[in-house]
Amino acid sequence: MARPLRIEYPGAVYHVMNRGRARQPVFRDPTDYETFLQGVRDTHALWGIEVLAYCLMGNHYHLCLRTPTANLGRVMRHVNGLYTQRFNRAHRRDGPLFRGRYKAIVIEAEAYLASVIRYIHLNPVQAKLVQSPEAYRWSSHAQYLTPRSAPPWLRVRDVLDRLGPPRVFHEFVLSGNEDAVEAFYAADRQAPVLGTDRFAAWVRKKVRRLSPEHPRYERVKVRPSVRQVLQRVATVFQVKIATLQTGRRGEANDARKVAMYLVKRLCDLTLPETAREFGVTSYGAVGWACAQVRAKQDAEPPFKKRVEEVEALFSQPKI
Repeated sequence: MARPLRIEYPGAVYHVMNRGRARQPVFRDPTDYETFLQGVRDTHALWGIEVLAYCLMGNHYHLCLRTPTANLGRVMRHVNGLYTQRFNRAHRRDGPLFRGRYKAIVIEAEAYLASVIRYIHLNPVQAKLVQSPEAYRWSSHAQYLTPRSAPPWLRVRDVLDRLGPPRVFHEFVLSGNEDAVEAFYAADRQAPVLGTDRFAAWVRKKVRRLSPEHPRYERVKVRPSVRQVLQRVATVFQVKIATLQTGRRGEANDARKVAMYLVKRLCDLTLPETAREFGVTSYGAVGWACAQVRAKQDAEPPFKKRVEEVEALFSQPKI
């Protein structure tokens, strides 16, 4: 049977889920939960995903994500792959951790976003782990009640601006899931879209424009070229493009590292693909350069501002 085509388009909102193989735990201790959330944070920094809600549940997880640049597949490969590596290393095991490909449901945000987040936040209550959702440590509900405590990568305001202040949101969640939403998630085989008939038809039309042989077609259209990114980095950092493309052993070259970081992120390339663009024999060197750029952004605001100046030139409007 052919693998189902993932529905990806700029600005899509998803409810993403995955479960451990044979329903085995994927989170064994608090460090595991924290490690997974760190991976989500890092993925936000790398690819600009917008995290709207999460709930980590022992043997499975729920994420609600928006992808401004239509890159869910790349994002989730990174989230699942990175966490599996870290989990296996921490618990001295090997092999797959999750049961297979993640499940992703496209959400009609205007009609169902708040209901989906309510469903996600009520998971621990329905599992009888807690009596009220704010008591569960590993979901985003508590951050919705105290927005200032939310990390920068969690966009609680997107939902609160629709529903009202945190108190109203909390009451909305406590009111319980709608019957239609419960029925949707209880179905043996869930539809890939949660929305009105009109929205579902719009998504089907969009999917037909995708080529099964080239499922990245929609994404490629909105990505800048490597050359464009190099030109922008060279302008902002006041160096020649040749300086970005050629490294010299023992010589610091922050602009080249930024170029690697932004080419990987903005052009949606893998580490090996990025390494080839810069003539690097080991893609681990690209990963290290990206990590150095992220760390320097955290430590040096002026440096962060220059990196963001380049990114802003390629920002895409939401749809």
